Amino acid sequence: MVADSAVALLAAVTGVLVAAHLLGVLAGRLGFAPVVGELVTGLVLGPAVLGVAAPGVAAHFVPVPDSLVVLSALGLVFLVVLAGSEVDAAAVRRDAATTAALALGAFGVPFLAGFALAWALPAAVLAESAGRLALALFLGTALSVSALPVAVRVLASLDALDTRVGQQTLTVAAVVDAAGWVALAVVADIALAGRVDAGRLGRTVVVLAAFVLVAATAGVRVVDALFRATSTSRSPALTGFSVVTLVGFVAALAAAAAGLEAVLGAFAGGVVAGRRLDDDARRVLQVVTLAFFGPLFFATAGLRVDLGGLLTPTVAGVAVATFAVAVASKALGVALGAAFTDLSRAETVCLAVSLNARGAMEIVVATLGLTLGVLSPALYAVVVTVAIATTVLTPPLLRRALARLPDNP
Repeated sequence: MVADSAVALLAAVTGVLVAAHLLGVLAGRLGFAPVVGELVTGLVLGPAVLGVAAPGVAAHFVPVPDSLVVLSALGLVFLVVLAGSEVDAAAVRRDAATTAALALGAFGVPFLAGFALAWALPAAVLAESAGRLALALFLGTALSVSALPVAVRVLASLDALDTRVGQQTLTVAAVVDAAGWVALAVVADIALAGRVDAGRLGRTVVVLAAFVLVAATAGVRVVDALFRATSTSRSPALTGFSVVTLVGFVAALAAAAAGLEAVLGAFAGGVVAGRRLDDDARRVLQVVTLAFFGPLFFATAGLRVDLGGLLTPTVAGVAVATFAVAVASKALGVALGAAFTDLSRAETVCLAVSLNARGAMEIVVATLGLTLGVLSPALYAVVVTVAIATTVLTPPLLRRALARLPDNP
């Protein structure tokens, strides 16, 4: 029995990784970021494609095996730790006014747009056990986020990381991501309560503030001590990669124990430990996450999507409306924020395009919403589709936008 379970797990993991890397290479050759291919892996392996072409093979993936769900959860933690490690706190402080204006617009306007959209959705696509308020908060959070890991990979593939637009994109995306994790913690608490409980919400905010304070003080000292130990240790197991992994998982557990979302803790752990990572450790973290755990998370998220539901007129209409609101509100938010800075119109366009990709962050929000029963399977499919569509559009549009900058030929 154990041997059979191990073989089934190996078959599922192997199939996911092979498909993810092949589709990633194909996406790269078509001019998209490789992450685009990884994002559609679950859709290809699910009932919509493989389920039609080879139902027997698709049975290894759908319904999603419990063992793959566990590995997907690990993938989520690694992705969030990686996102946190990419945050450059010094860069955020250096250009604080511009970053704050852009982040406020890039997060606030889409949040309000998503919140308003939720109240206009037809009852047919709503989850039976969830109220409109919880849905509105989740949808607002889902549309407001940006994808820091996706931004990093797309800008790097376009050789634009060192440009002013590239650096500004990373700092704004980092702040928006951080705001997204905070909002997610509060929104999840409201969803679990079923209503806005002032006392419960107040406790959540206090616990959240205390958690961030401890991470920024005691957490920093602990991490510094661990990295000093790695510099003198001869153990091959005690490395920068092992430290950031340990810190990320401990922070996730601490957040969960404090009544917050574990992903918030993982993000904080990545921020605290990421500042001490050297190039070798950072490279190992990226390879392990993006080559193994990331594809497992993306595929599992895609396997939960019922594409058949998107073919019905009602759900298709909701998907189109949600995509339009997501793109338009993000562009409007960036433009409003940029109006208070010295950014040129061309730079503003580049930022609006690069921050439009939702990637893993939106899928995380959708996954949590589905788990809590706030999102119906139809709305989950809509949100994941928007995440994939915005990520697909970003590389070619950003390439054109960068070409119009004065410093580019």
